Amino acid sequence: MNSVFLSYKAEDRLRVKPLVEAMEADGLSVWWDARIRAGSEWRKEIEENLDAAACVIVVWSKRSIAPDGRFVRDEATRAQRRGTYLPIRIDKIEPPLGFGELQVISLQGWKGNRTAPSYQELLRAARATIAGEAPGRRESEGETTQFSRRTALVGGGAVAALAGVALGWDLLEPGKAGAANSIAVLPFANLSGDPKQAYFSNGIAEELRSALSRLEGLKVAGRISSEAVREEDAATAGRRLRVASILTGSVRQAPGVIRISSQLIGRDGIERWSQSYDRPEGNVLAIQTDIAEKVVTALSIELGRAEVRALTAGGTMNADAHDLYLRATDQVRDDDGEVSLKQANLLLDAAIAKDPKFAAAYAAKSHNLSYLADVGHSPGEIAKGYAAAVSSARRALALAPRFSRGYASLADALYGQRKIREALNQIQIGLNYAPNQIELLQAAVITFVAAGQTREALSYADRMVEIDPLNSLSHRRRYYALFYGRQYEACIAEAQQTLKLAPTLTLPPLFIAWSLIMTNRAKEAQPYLAILPVDLTVRLATEAIVDAKLNKRASSDRKLEQLARTYGDAASYQFAQAFAQRGEPDRAFAALERGFAVNDPGLNTLLVDPLLDPIRKDARFAALSRQLDFTT
Repeated sequence: MNSVFLSYKAEDRLRVKPLVEAMEADGLSVWWDARIRAGSEWRKEIEENLDAAACVIVVWSKRSIAPDGRFVRDEATRAQRRGTYLPIRIDKIEPPLGFGELQVISLQGWKGNRTAPSYQELLRAARATIAGEAPGRRESEGETTQFSRRTALVGGGAVAALAGVALGWDLLEPGKAGAANSIAVLPFANLSGDPKQAYFSNGIAEELRSALSRLEGLKVAGRISSEAVREEDAATAGRRLRVASILTGSVRQAPGVIRISSQLIGRDGIERWSQSYDRPEGNVLAIQTDIAEKVVTALSIELGRAEVRALTAGGTMNADAHDLYLRATDQVRDDDGEVSLKQANLLLDAAIAKDPKFAAAYAAKSHNLSYLADVGHSPGEIAKGYAAAVSSARRALALAPRFSRGYASLADALYGQRKIREALNQIQIGLNYAPNQIELLQAAVITFVAAGQTREALSYADRMVEIDPLNSLSHRRRYYALFYGRQYEACIAEAQQTLKLAPTLTLPPLFIAWSLIMTNRAKEAQPYLAILPVDLTVRLATEAIVDAKLNKRASSDRKLEQLARTYGDAASYQFAQAFAQRGEPDRAFAALERGFAVNDPGLNTLLVDPLLDPIRKDARFAALSRQLDFTT
């Protein structure tokens, strides 16, 4: 049977035909009265398909709300009773009384563009209805946020990721039943009576999540997604995160003593295991290890000696060092700005002073140093920052060779140094130990893209979405891989989905605009560029490209002049993209040479950037590429 039934007034058939074609192109099975078989009992056929459909899209128009639109209202009434009613409008009208309880999606003026936000909203709502869940639509906010140059180029930003969950986690399709060996660790409740102690309970949950993710064969939902469903019951949380089990608990601290309670619950609501621990403060690592071992036993997963050792990799038995580490990780949880990163590293340095063999502290410091290097103010400062990040990550791995976060941090730092070959090697080693570790997968996507292995990058992005489905960063990594893999329509669709999760993000409109340019729709890119901050490097450069393609050369020149005045050589890579697209190869290569001189991070996409395709066959391009350590 068809999953979607389309109810509309017959006179609107030509207006709704593009909708049927679009939904079918996006994989939905649609029944409408154009499907009625010759000689059939048409009333019976309509009724059978209406009652069988999982989603009934009712098209409200001037004709269907008129007195002779009785059939549409009858079909809408039956759909409401069955919980399959999804209203849209194609004219500027309101639905009849009794049919306006749900927000009506407006397709007024829509001509069949499958990338249009209104159509993407309908597609998402239809899929959610088919899956048996009310759409829960909400209006998107159009604001953009301030961000660092690192965010513009790579797509980082803890605050944006969290904001995405708060604004739109309910927009995803409900997950199917999770595999037996799949789990989410929800934030542990802080029962200490002091809100300032929340860093400790959150940190305990994150460390358990990290430990369990090192086990091959166990899927562990990511932090952002897990925190998004912290108030849900086990069944709802499990369905949202597509996992079979939920681990939750609480932490209560008193002077010299800590009490940790933990509970493993199946999606059916049945408790599988629970235990409470009262220990001196210094025994937290032992408690975490015991909880992890009991969880995997309850899940009937056998652990070998190597897996048991992996659960404790990178940790410390020093209570003061552990507390400083948790404070440092909490410091950058919601704020990864320059000041916050430096404060976090002061805490990590103090933790290392307490325990010089605390590998996790070295790895976290390396991660922060890479972020700080990304926003460096000079080539020398950038180089020094990445060198320090590499050194700290190598120290972590020397202390704990199986510590997956150490490999993730080292790969990030090597990527910043454009040592892509070595970064790939470190990622592969780390994934051997922890194939589902989310930080490793994040690093894998951008690194494999840089190496030109976009198919592999997309597979890692898909795994991110599976593990951390409510985290906008998972979807951002996915459209990143799709764009550089030259799957432009899919990139647009994924970026639109990301905007549903996090409307304030800046990068999705940019990648939509780039994809439209690459499919010869430069004019359609303009509204998306208009969303971006007016003086952003990539907006100015991309607007120069659009103007040139629309034969507005003088305007294109003015945009590049503004880019030069504002950023100078710091925008070398953006100049190269613009000149390549404007058909000026000599100026494009001159800009790339400057990019090498100032270590422009945009060079990491040199081998795969579609915007550079016009100069890719030039002998000078091959010569520049040989300066890069990108091949495996």
